[in-house]
Amino acid sequence: MSTRRPIWIAALYSLVLLTCSISDAKADRRVALVVGNSNYSNSTLFLSNPKNDATDVAAALRGVGFEVLQVIDANKRDLDLNMAKFARLAIDADAALFYYAGHAVQYQGRNYLMPTDAEVEDEISFRYQMTPLDDVRAALDRGDGVKIVILDACRNNPIVNALRRKKKGDSRAVDAVRGGLAKIDKAQGMVVAYSTAADEVAADGDGRNSPFTSAFLKLLKVPGLEIEQLFRRVAADVNGTTGGRQRPETYVSLLSNYYLNQTDRIAFDKVKDSPDPGVLLDFVAKFPTSSYVAEAQTRIQRIEAAVRERQNQEARQREAAKVAEEQRKAEREAALRKMAEQEEALRKQETLRAQAAAEKVRKEREAAQAQEDQRLKLVAEKERKEREAAKAQEEQRVKLAAERERKQREDALLALAEQARTKIAATNPSLAGISTEIRAPTPSAPVSSEQPCDRDSAMLAQLRNNPTPEGIAQLEASLTCEKLRAQVARLRESLSSVAIAAPAVAAQIKPAVAEKVVPPVVVVVPPPPPAAPKQEAAPKPPEPPKVVVATVQPAPGCKQDEARLSKIRANPSLADLVALERDLSCDRLRPQIVRLRESLPKEAPKPDQPAVAVNPPALQSAQSTPAEVKPAQSGPIVQVRSCDEERATLAKLRASQSREDVVRFERELACEQLRPQVIRLRESLSGG
Repeated sequence: MSTRRPIWIAALYSLVLLTCSISDAKADRRVALVVGNSNYSNSTLFLSNPKNDATDVAAALRGVGFEVLQVIDANKRDLDLNMAKFARLAIDADAALFYYAGHAVQYQGRNYLMPTDAEVEDEISFRYQMTPLDDVRAALDRGDGVKIVILDACRNNPIVNALRRKKKGDSRAVDAVRGGLAKIDKAQGMVVAYSTAADEVAADGDGRNSPFTSAFLKLLKVPGLEIEQLFRRVAADVNGTTGGRQRPETYVSLLSNYYLNQTDRIAFDKVKDSPDPGVLLDFVAKFPTSSYVAEAQTRIQRIEAAVRERQNQEARQREAAKVAEEQRKAEREAALRKMAEQEEALRKQETLRAQAAAEKVRKEREAAQAQEDQRLKLVAEKERKEREAAKAQEEQRVKLAAERERKQREDALLALAEQARTKIAATNPSLAGISTEIRAPTPSAPVSSEQPCDRDSAMLAQLRNNPTPEGIAQLEASLTCEKLRAQVARLRESLSSVAIAAPAVAAQIKPAVAEKVVPPVVVVVPPPPPAAPKQEAAPKPPEPPKVVVATVQPAPGCKQDEARLSKIRANPSLADLVALERDLSCDRLRPQIVRLRESLPKEAPKPDQPAVAVNPPALQSAQSTPAEVKPAQSGPIVQVRSCDEERATLAKLRASQSREDVVRFERELACEQLRPQVIRLRESLSGG
């Protein structure tokens, strides 16, 4: 184990260094724009090799780590757009390279690159049809790294000769247009490589690539060539290939060495810190011309010396490890014996602690159970008292509510009676003192107190078949089933109190006065509340209410409408009632007609089945004007619900937010105290 440890440490160290060297090698960011123009709009300018040159150069640059923008046969717009992209890429780049193969022209000492769609007619065309080489330099200047311009131009350009012939009369213009390129002004950190000397024309070549590009591609594959050395070799190669006709030139203004092909550096950075001499030997064999070969060989010697030293050290360590292992073995056996003794003592202590803890837990559980039982007992007693108090409070509240409702009904009926007497005295002062008390008939047989709703329902059914104000007043005063009160009130409102009571009063009034009086106004005076009976005495039936009948002078033209209304009440017909309402001339009968129409279903009922609407009562006098009457929703309500049921239904409607359900519920509402809430809920919904 001790023998392997130094090897693992060395391997781990080499892996860390290799990772760091790879990260450093990837830190360089190098960008390039490669342009090759072969197919020009002017067929006389066609060149066969630039597109091949650009394609091969782009591939070679990618192989040595450049991020390349490649443009073939670029027109003016394409060249400008790609130049803008290149300018953005050049920002913060470690190296920016521009390569151009195609036609280029020198005019007045400035170099112009020719897009494929350029049409050069005169010197004005240079400004608007050509791309100044200064734009390339401006794009390169956006970066702070090495700037490289490679121009495989100018090729033989017929435009130069044409312009010279066209401008032969102006000697200055002829000299201004040249076929070769002028030198670029010197700039720090820039390398400019021309395929030929200044003011000379470059050859296109007979092979796939031009002579300059062929030499450049060949030497770019050689790693470890400094850029100035690379282009010197390119110039020598081109000069020899063309027999001295083409002489490339290079301008270098760098403060340190720079390498286009850095594969040897990248490879060496990966292996320079490797502890394995075989990796370094592979590098020397792969890159024999690299400048890093000497450093690699020095590193190999150091590693071999370190390996020999490590082997000696490992031998010494093995001997020491053998002695240490025997000593550790003896110590381990002694420690095991001591540990066994300690574990036995710990087990005994743990057993005693567990027993004590179990006893403590048992006592705490018993104490907690006793406290919980006491708490539950107190809670149960408190809940019992709260229920008793709540029950008593609820009984008191129900009793007060019943007393309050009874008092409100009595006050309302008394107010109605007083209002009727006041109106009679105001219309006919001569009849102000005429009043008669009529006692309503006593029910034929009392109904059992266990079924008050059945008794009240039977009486209400009899009154629907033969409605009389006295019977309705008696039923409303003695009503014990609250859910039927709305139906009784609506039946009372649908009758004309004056018209029904007229026959009963007419016999008691003088004949001379009877011809001029209108049907009497009936006011129901509720009896005083019965006293609480003693337990040993049987309950007495409630005292029937008194009906006070007063007569007033009829208005002219109302007798005919009253007669028609009496016929319709005997045989209810919705069509006849609507016709009467349309032809009505006696306005004081309009509220009665409205209430009778509201009590009928939408379709006219059969003669033997008069429709009775169950709607909440409205304390409104018979003399109210039509503007004071609010028509209720048409159509009968089949089922009458209690206020608690309707309050629960209203809570569900608030959650559902359905306007149709709210309108339907409002139409069927029997608990009048909930109506304002239902109306506000309907108005709060959309469309309300």
